[in-house]
Amino acid sequence: MAGFFKKLFGGNEQAEPAPALPAETPAVQTVAANDLSAPLGGTVVELSDVSDQMFASGALGPGAAIEPVSGTVVAPADGIVTVAFPTGHAFGIRTTDGLEILIHVGFDTVELDGKFFNAKVEKGATVKRGDVLVEFDLEEVKTAGYPVTTPLVITNAKVAISSVQALNVGSQVAAGDAFLTVERKG
Repeated sequence: MAGFFKKLFGGNEQAEPAPALPAETPAVQTVAANDLSAPLGGTVVELSDVSDQMFASGALGPGAAIEPVSGTVVAPADGIVTVAFPTGHAFGIRTTDGLEILIHVGFDTVELDGKFFNAKVEKGATVKRGDVLVEFDLEEVKTAGYPVTTPLVITNAKVAISSVQALNVGSQVAAGDAFLTVERKG
C-alpha cells in the first residue's frame, strides 16, 4: 500500500477503509447545493467496481467513479484547490463546507508525467462548481494503455460525513449533473 501512496501523493501515509456506499442508487438529475456534481461526462460506476483496488476498497474514502466520454474535468463543488499535481492527473479540493475530495483521472496516469494533460488550476486556486480543473486527451491516454476511469472520493469522510450515496449509477451523466448525495455530520 505504501508504494501506491508514494506514487499518488509522494508519501507513504496509510488510510483506513471508508464506509461502503448504500446499494440503492436512485436516478436524480438536479444537484443540491451541498451535494457533489459529476466532475466529467460519462457513465457513473460504483467505486467498488473500479479496477484499482485502493479506490475500490474504499481505503481512500467513499465516492464513485465515471467512465469518461470527454476529457474535461470540472470542479464538483465550490472550494479551494488543495492539491494540483503538476502532471494534471489528480486534484484535491476542500469544499466551502469542509469536505476534502480527491479526483484522480485514470489509474497509473501519473506515469504519463503530464503528457496529454493540460491543468487549468494550481494549488491555492478558488474554484466554483463547474470550473475547469484539467483538460486531457482521452483517446491518447487510452492509446497509451491507461484506464481512464475517474474516481472522486471524499478523503475526510470519517470526520465529515455520515453517509454518501452515488446517483445515476450505470447511467450517462454530463459534467455538472447529480453525482453524489452527501450527508454531513453535525
